[in-house]
Amino acid sequence: MALHQRYNNENILSRAIIAGLLDILNNKITYEQVWSNEYIETIQIPWYYNMSGDERFMQDFYTHYADCIAPKPADGNFDMIPRGILTYTGTIIDSARTTSRYVQGQYLKEVNGQLQTYRSFLYSIPLNMNFECEMWMDTQITSLKVEQAIRELFYKTITFYVYYKGMRVGSTVGFPEDIILEKNIQYSFESDNKIKLRFTLEVETYQPVFDPTTEVNANDYMSGLGYRIVDMAHRKHDGIIVINSPTDGTEDSPLIIPKGYPLWIEWDYTQENAIISRINVHWLTHGDNAKNVIETMVANNEYYIWNIPETFTDYKHPSIIWNEDSSVKIYREPLIRITPDTDTKEITESSFTIVDTGYFLSPQPDMSVNAVLEMKDDNGRVFYSGDSSLYFNLRGNKIDEDNPVTIIGQIFFPGTVDYKLVDIQISNSVNENVFDVIQNIKIV
Repeated sequence: MALHQRYNNENILSRAIIAGLLDILNNKITYEQVWSNEYIETIQIPWYYNMSGDERFMQDFYTHYADCIAPKPADGNFDMIPRGILTYTGTIIDSARTTSRYVQGQYLKEVNGQLQTYRSFLYSIPLNMNFECEMWMDTQITSLKVEQAIRELFYKTITFYVYYKGMRVGSTVGFPEDIILEKNIQYSFESDNKIKLRFTLEVETYQPVFDPTTEVNANDYMSGLGYRIVDMAHRKHDGIIVINSPTDGTEDSPLIIPKGYPLWIEWDYTQENAIISRINVHWLTHGDNAKNVIETMVANNEYYIWNIPETFTDYKHPSIIWNEDSSVKIYREPLIRITPDTDTKEITESSFTIVDTGYFLSPQPDMSVNAVLEMKDDNGRVFYSGDSSLYFNLRGNKIDEDNPVTIIGQIFFPGTVDYKLVDIQISNSVNENVFDVIQNIKIV
């Protein structure tokens, strides 16, 4: 199958089996031709499909044998010796090999220009495909060598795989235990004295038939069971969710959260005639109703911690280079997120979010430690803040969370400050009409 393209010769199981069988015949049946003690040549026998019309049957499949090297042109009509001809004679449904319809199969499907994996209930139709094979040789010795090679290859069976409707289909091919050797014994100047070797091949395969009514995306799976616990003496009510923290931002002043930060969300649910056992957490682009899953079927503990992934935006946090010397050492490095102003790109004292205060070995528990910011622009060029423009304030040998930094002068981020303006939704897992939303969160 090809992305963004459809062809008339796609999704034909018999055609795919023929192509796969020709690939085996073209690349596996060989014999040695001894010319001298020093020169022994391995002969690879070409195989062709017996075409009844002028269709280029093997287009997109195995049109070459051995190496993909174009042959040198020759004038006239020539029949290659040795060679093989493959003829498809028909298919029989082998009902004795029929299996249960209640098994699931997995296959690829193109959706909006992308290959996605789907699964559904699968019914496999067992097939026996029959082929007649003819080979033409020039000498008796060559025919005996080829006959021996055929026995070694196909007795008892050989397995190969083809793709059909996005599914990898296994097939086995073998031959009956009789091989017929025909030889023209009339020798004359006008007559052909070629030797023909005939045998039949039988391919056991199956045609997968998918039930479209049970088709689901393979990435969708059941992570748990939602259930309602209700007081039957009262009217059913799925409760009301009210988020307490964090509070909404506004259009003019959104709530700014750095990526890589563990965002703590708390809520209450009231009128709980029906206990909310599990909740779903989604984020939505502000002003859009399309939901993006953070996590579903979470136990309702009335709080949730969203560890915002570092890949959420393309913004690259500045690196902090600490000015360590003999008097100041970092025992546990702090974890700090820096969010410049998205309009001016200026890094101010309010741009620093302390995720982990770290621990410093310093002469005094309350002091300042010099640091430098290493920043990159969109082209990967490196910029540094001034040597004396940034100081981190320590309290009790840790970064002071209330007053973490002191900036002397101005610091500007040289690259693009990429961000997403989102809403976060907490909803009842069994009734998503019961929900509350935190609005206007700018994640940098």
